[in-house]
Amino acid sequence: MTVVAVTIDPPRDGLVLPELPDTSPLTESEATSLYEAMAADAFLAAAESGGELLVNYRPDDDLPSEHVPADADAEAEVRALVESVLDEEEREDVRVEVQVGSLKAARVGNTVSHLLEREGVTSAAVLEPDAPLFLRKDVDSAAMKLRRSPVVLGPAAAGRVYFAGFSDPIDFTGAYDVPPIENLTARALDAGHDVDFLPRTIRVRTGDDLRSLVAELGARHAAHRLVPPHTTAYVEELGLSVDPVGGQATLVRD
Repeated sequence: MTVVAVTIDPPRDGLVLPELPDTSPLTESEATSLYEAMAADAFLAAAESGGELLVNYRPDDDLPSEHVPADADAEAEVRALVESVLDEEEREDVRVEVQVGSLKAARVGNTVSHLLEREGVTSAAVLEPDAPLFLRKDVDSAAMKLRRSPVVLGPAAAGRVYFAGFSDPIDFTGAYDVPPIENLTARALDAGHDVDFLPRTIRVRTGDDLRSLVAELGARHAAHRLVPPHTTAYVEELGLSVDPVGGQATLVRD
């Protein structure tokens, strides 16, 4: 069984998807709601797969002070999101745990190393919450790849990764430096591990990313293919579409 850790920030305006309001038609609060919808689909993908879901959140003392209000409670906010997505039976097997470490590489390394070395799980993976097209079937496919390769990575635009799975540990020092797809691969090879890759998918960080996502959701829906339900519903609620404006594909809203 693969433990899939969805690494999440508490959904607060300006903290999550900070580039989106300036590069798309969305407001800060709408960007936060989109983040929640995408995270909800990540939870579903992991919880409904053959793996085990671990929701790994950043605590308030590891967040920029401007995003920590006086009444902040990161754990309560994240648990509330989990409870709004999963039913009581599904939540019984879900763990909500704090991330440890000041840098991304340290946080991921601590989580993966603890699962592999302390808990003795077969494989451990980190899934980013802003890659909503990574569905349950894809989680299971990644788990199958991890039976053959000690490290499996899911590439996204600009050298990012949306998924990083391990059946053996690596040295995570600098592994998430830009570009993480190259650095994670280098650390895996340094440890003597084979590396396999998943199909590239969209991580939503900017308006261009959102435009690509909206277009693909429309195509999948028209073709009667699987779509992430929470993200799709919120995109429809916002009235987003990709239309030709001046000969260019443009993200618009009704």
